[in-house]
Amino acid sequence: MFKTKSALRLSLFASIISLLLALTLAMLLLGDYGMSMQNYLHTLIPSTLLGGLIFILLFTPAMALGLPRQVAALSAGFLFSAGYGMVLATLAAVLGCLITLILARKLFANKVQDYYPGQLAKVSQFFSQNTFLKALIIRLLPAGSNFLTNVLAGTAGSPIKPYVLGSALGFMPQMTIFSLMGAGLQVNGQQQLIISIVLLVIALLLSSYLYQKTRHKLTLS
Repeated sequence: MFKTKSALRLSLFASIISLLLALTLAMLLLGDYGMSMQNYLHTLIPSTLLGGLIFILLFTPAMALGLPRQVAALSAGFLFSAGYGMVLATLAAVLGCLITLILARKLFANKVQDYYPGQLAKVSQFFSQNTFLKALIIRLLPAGSNFLTNVLAGTAGSPIKPYVLGSALGFMPQMTIFSLMGAGLQVNGQQQLIISIVLLVIALLLSSYLYQKTRHKLTLS
């Protein structure tokens, strides 16, 4: 099994950084300079069909390079409302996931195979079984780095279709919550902000419960 203590620490650290970035963006938008920043963001990415396309073009490569999904969803909800924001952020996350997966497979697989054949074999075995379920659970869990997971899966030659489908479905709950939170940063959006925080707590509890119930399937080798 490839989940060593150091990998878990790195995963937890990446998760904490993701949440801190999202909360920092939220505080900036609510702060003294919030109105100026709001106006600037709406000028840069208007809440139109063209703005949605610009968002996808900007955030897809950013997420492929490691931008936390929480930041993308928060930004999308703020710019386009919760519903459209969730769709746009999820689409950018899925496309970014696919790009990282393919690049890791093309660029890193052979080099890792040369230097770490044993470790790569374990990772490949992990992702070769129950790929859809494993991708789904990994995305639902609050801990973990999308970028590192995609690099590992791509390097290990994970089946693309079930991995991407599982990731897409797993992305949706947190994308919905943070898009709702982003929409709540608008004027008179306190109620949406409170609802999104409550939903985030519920999602964390449910994801932990789901992980415990399916842990034996995730550790099949």
